[in-house]
Amino acid sequence: MSTVVENAEGHVLDLRAKRPSRWATRDRILLEASRPFATHGFRGASTRQTAEQVGIRQPSLFKHFPSKRAMLAELAVYDMDVPARHAEVVARTAGSAVDRLAGYVAWDLEWYRTMPFDLRGMTEDLVRSGGLILAQEALARWRTAVTRMLEQGVEPGEFAAHAVPFVPIALETLSWHMVNSKGATERTVDDAVDFLLAAVLTSSRDVRRR
Repeated sequence: MSTVVENAEGHVLDLRAKRPSRWATRDRILLEASRPFATHGFRGASTRQTAEQVGIRQPSLFKHFPSKRAMLAELAVYDMDVPARHAEVVARTAGSAVDRLAGYVAWDLEWYRTMPFDLRGMTEDLVRSGGLILAQEALARWRTAVTRMLEQGVEPGEFAAHAVPFVPIALETLSWHMVNSKGATERTVDDAVDFLLAAVLTSSRDVRRR
């Protein structure tokens, strides 16, 4: 695994501060590869077209990534592994389940809202078609960690029981919306957090993070 992937969160912060035209070639390849994955799927994405969009020859592309699967695997780190690791840390942290879930949801939606790569196509079907076992496992870890957070809130009565099946699905949908919405703002994230929590809280407790 590359050093960039191991420090994925820090690398995203660096990319956010630059225009894509100033990114390293490897990152521009990932950006251009992510778009056909979203529109054409794994089989339909063309490495030749990706190379053309970056402005390099196809052999040069393969110096950075040995295969199309390798590109998809690195994008999956940003979409699946980083959120899984973050959710696992929050699930192990002490404190109110409501506050911890609110904090995690805010982080998750902001992560996708400001994500420099186009992750619209990073679906479970796509990683399965690409044969990315590690990505599938990361997605399962994420769901397990989020479910644990919810169960920790259901037991003391902070969340209604329906929160357990509802929140992971709703959060995946909201995250996808953040990737797709160019007009999403920090206020959009705040409103989404409030919406999600209002749907599962058992009291009128104010959990807004302003």
